[in-house]
Amino acid sequence: MPGLYIHIPFCRDACHYRDFHFSISLKYLEPMLRAIQKELEERKNDLDRKKPDTLYIGGGTPSLLNQKQLEELMKCVRDHYEIQDQAEITIEANPDDLTSEYLGELSDLGINRLSIGIQSFNDEDLKLMNRKHNRQQALSCLENAVKAGFDNLNVDLIYGIPGSNTIKWNKNLDTAIQFFPAHISAYHLTYEAGSVMDYRRKKSKITAIDENESIDQFNVLVDLLEMKGYCHYEISNFARDKKFSRHNMAYWTGEKYLGFGPSAHSYDGHSRRWNIARNSSYMNSRMAGEKYFEKEILDSTAKYHEFLLTSLRTTKGVDINTINEKWGANFLQHFHRQSEKYFASGKLVQKENMIKLTREGMFISDHIISELFMPT
Repeated sequence: MPGLYIHIPFCRDACHYRDFHFSISLKYLEPMLRAIQKELEERKNDLDRKKPDTLYIGGGTPSLLNQKQLEELMKCVRDHYEIQDQAEITIEANPDDLTSEYLGELSDLGINRLSIGIQSFNDEDLKLMNRKHNRQQALSCLENAVKAGFDNLNVDLIYGIPGSNTIKWNKNLDTAIQFFPAHISAYHLTYEAGSVMDYRRKKSKITAIDENESIDQFNVLVDLLEMKGYCHYEISNFARDKKFSRHNMAYWTGEKYLGFGPSAHSYDGHSRRWNIARNSSYMNSRMAGEKYFEKEILDSTAKYHEFLLTSLRTTKGVDINTINEKWGANFLQHFHRQSEKYFASGKLVQKENMIKLTREGMFISDHIISELFMPT
């Protein structure tokens, strides 16, 4: 079923490891919300009357919105889209925002899933990444969320942090697991071009951990969470009791989704569109009724690449019968030819018609998937 994504492009402070689209000035928060609501209204027919099964409010830091702002946003969504009764409604949140009072307000608005940007329970790590919360706030917010009745919690964690090791990483995971969250997302730290941490690395002010340590931390992640009953269903995502992120699963299985707000992307199975990333340009274009997005019609090869990219990220893998049926023998032969060396090195395995990455292959998934693409 289709999903909705709303991008709130504001943060109170800039995390040092990211260079995505956001602003730390809240001066234009209200005009931005009005522009997003205008887009929500104008695109109400884009799903051909299909009822969204998921709503994901991300960013940025959507938890900086107050109760009134969130209420108006949720009302706008429900006025123009017939959200399913049992829809998964997620908001990304920073630990320092999740007071008992705020959690109650989120629950009253029908938000039933929290994705909490913990990143680390280690104060040194948090300071290095310029996170505003500390260890105690991280612990308190999880306690508050459980007490407030949220039984569908995602905890975001980062590994591969400079100065980290498997012992510290194991402690981070143990701390998260003690709250028994339904879902854990864990990502290796990346040095995004333009980010503060990338600058500091290039100036030798911090030192990235070596590849072997990164692999060891990934192995600790998978081993410990699987031992604790979590299903490793996507490279960076783990869930217990089948509480997979329905919103993200829609991305990985090729479902339609609409994205609202600056830099948000949409997909309808045949084309992709993406909104202007610059806040002022997006707001001005929306309020003036001018074009605010770019669009790409996907040809057969682009759809094939999309299929590989999404399927191979999941632990289910890619169905070679689907490649043959939808794209034909030439694509299948290219896939087999390009994948031979990864089978030989133990990075890909096949079971019946399904081919998937091994744990070793997951660690270099981007490289392997790009090698499987058809030449253009």
